[in-house]
Amino acid sequence: MAEQKIELRKIRDLSENLNDTFGFIRQNFKPLVTSFLIIAGIFMLANSILNGIYQGGVMGGAFKDFMRGYEDGVRGNRNTTRSPFWMFNGTYFVVVALAWINFIAMSAVITCYMKLYDRLQKQAPTIQEVWDEFKKYFLKVLLYSVPIALLTAAGFAFCLIPGIYLAVVFVPFSIAVIVEDETFGGAWNRCFALIKDNFWNSFGTYLLVYIIYSFSAGIISGVFALLTGLASYFTTKDISTTIGIATSVLNIFSFVIYIVFYVSVVLHYFNLAERQYGTGVLQRLNTLGEKGNDFNNVQEQY
Repeated sequence: MAEQKIELRKIRDLSENLNDTFGFIRQNFKPLVTSFLIIAGIFMLANSILNGIYQGGVMGGAFKDFMRGYEDGVRGNRNTTRSPFWMFNGTYFVVVALAWINFIAMSAVITCYMKLYDRLQKQAPTIQEVWDEFKKYFLKVLLYSVPIALLTAAGFAFCLIPGIYLAVVFVPFSIAVIVEDETFGGAWNRCFALIKDNFWNSFGTYLLVYIIYSFSAGIISGVFALLTGLASYFTTKDISTTIGIATSVLNIFSFVIYIVFYVSVVLHYFNLAERQYGTGVLQRLNTLGEKGNDFNNVQEQY
């Protein structure tokens, strides 16, 4: 008997969110990961390489400063180590900007895939279909993310609690833009409407899934990064090169595991939207009786 396809637009609690997250990834593993790597891969690769080079330079420079300071202390020389702010150079800000663009690209690919999966009635979209949808929304989401990020950062800067609240509110902002084709104002209003009476539920879901993602990424990526780093060190004997390569490998694996976190986030968005608007029920009623639609296994929602 074929495994029941995941219904996106349905009310689900935390345990159902986790079960459906891993169930969705298992059912769509090949097309989802392929679309993710091909479309967002260039951003991930550029971010990983540049971040690896930067981290290698910073850690290598810090190690050299430490050794120089130690030798100066032994010899009684004047301390010649650099200011700790030397690491905040032009490369640092390029790395931060590229990391943000990469984050938007990865999130957009996953959201576009799940939007098309829902539109195609639980059928996996092709890479071309995901790419066409990605091109339509990527720059739009990237542009919209700037004021949202600045507002959230201001909330954290002036007082921690407003920052936390705004961070939770705006997690589904880009999802609303892509899935519902909302404008900036429409997505803004939708986020506040969805979070009403659902803040703690959303906060708990995001926090738990992020812990699972961080723990999994830390273990899996750390093992591969360690093995790669050891191989690089014994080959090059250069600590900067070793750190750079290990950091790049760590980032790549962390990015792939990020799929788990963001699939859960999108499923939670559909959960909130279903509670607020009941679009899934309306969608099933509109397609009732069409060939290939079997809703016998869909749980009742109240």
